[in-house]
Amino acid sequence: MNKKLSIAEQTACILKKQIESVEKIYVLQKDMYKNVLERDWLESEKCLRSLDKLSKEFKALDKELYTLVEEGVFGEDEIDFFAFTKSLNEADKTALNTLYKTLKEKLASSKIENEVFSSYITHAQSLVQGVINIISEERNGKCYTRTGKHVNADMTSLVLNETL
Repeated sequence: MNKKLSIAEQTACILKKQIESVEKIYVLQKDMYKNVLERDWLESEKCLRSLDKLSKEFKALDKELYTLVEEGVFGEDEIDFFAFTKSLNEADKTALNTLYKTLKEKLASSKIENEVFSSYITHAQSLVQGVINIISEERNGKCYTRTGKHVNADMTSLVLNETL
């Protein structure tokens, strides 16, 4: 019985750390989106590095949780968390299930934010590709320098002087 209480406390601690990590990730995702909209590339890179670090921390916590709950009930390569908590006393079961549900809600919010950002990036890429296609078609595939010298028509690298 004492071992299960210890496992319950350790599980609660890991879940709380995971919730904190996901909250930080969510804030960084929002910042990243804002920085991209403002075209602040240095801050965007900082956010990316921080996101990478936090995702590694979260993954390590997830592995720790998996190892801790390993003695519980599993499905195919996935923890059946509620089957694990079923064997605990009612207070621990309620507390852990609440923490687990909170974690899942925060993960869903983070996933939605990530999808919004990915959608924005995809839209921006297709918009720029459309502009490049129009420019390329209008010039019949010919490109010139500022001085009027003919150059290769490959537009894989193009700098736009306008905010789209």
